[in-house]
Amino acid sequence: MFEHLGVTAEQSAVYELLVTGGSRTTDELSGFAPETLAALHDRGLVQQRAGDVWQAVAPDLAVEMLIAAREEQHQKARAAAGPLMELYLRNRDEDREESGVVEVVTGVDAVLDLWRTLLSGARSEVCVLDQPPYLSPQEQHVALEDETRSRDVEWRVVYDRSSVDLPGRVAEIVELVASGERARVTPTLPFKLAVIDARVAVLPIAADGKIDKVLLIRPSPLLDVLLSTFELYWDKGIPFSPGGIYATVEDVDPHLLALLAAGLTDEAIARQLRLAPRTVQRRVRQLMDRCGAQTRFQAGVQAMRRGWL
Repeated sequence: MFEHLGVTAEQSAVYELLVTGGSRTTDELSGFAPETLAALHDRGLVQQRAGDVWQAVAPDLAVEMLIAAREEQHQKARAAAGPLMELYLRNRDEDREESGVVEVVTGVDAVLDLWRTLLSGARSEVCVLDQPPYLSPQEQHVALEDETRSRDVEWRVVYDRSSVDLPGRVAEIVELVASGERARVTPTLPFKLAVIDARVAVLPIAADGKIDKVLLIRPSPLLDVLLSTFELYWDKGIPFSPGGIYATVEDVDPHLLALLAAGLTDEAIARQLRLAPRTVQRRVRQLMDRCGAQTRFQAGVQAMRRGWL
């Protein structure tokens, strides 16, 4: 109990004993180190009563005190990071391609370490413009995303058509959406981007179909522009939510509708759904007829108006 809030295993054992078994004297707790009781008392988790009797503080009050103490430590750490950051930037080699606003991180391992570090510190939201190429296998990314969502971090992702067209990608996105990701698709994106908590951005630099360098962008007008760019493409994107409201339209294939909205060709949709191209053409034609649409684009617009997307 409370180990994740900095309470040691022995302190936790003493506290649980006092909660489950009632008050104890110091002699009755002699099996534990004397400093354990003192530490619990300093944390406000136990109280010493007359007659050398120790009593546990109510768990709801105890956890709030521990959380408040941890938050105070976090605030002190952030305050201390400011002066350290100034020294860090002041002492950097002038030949390096970085400034206080933009830092260049080079090398696949260094970039992956940076990404993991940023996600481990994410507190509220991760916003992503997603397109190839990728640094790591998608299953590793999915695991990282799932870990952040376990801490109530929200994800908003706009997928480029080229990303959705990758083999097995649709099934993966469907799984992510089912787990809580909010996803949209768009025909084209200008670049890859990730913004964490609106406080730092990662802008990958691709060359020859590979990424081995990213720009780490801190609070600045540039970060504001990148965040605005994400919101622009988020507003323009088509929601990708198969299995949700689609379920009320029995004869509409949610995967087909999502891929059609993403702008994929019939051949690309056929590869994703493992259907014959003629089967996809027939289903797209049926969908267009149902919507009264003359073009695939009009079918997408009508699908949005009807609440299928």
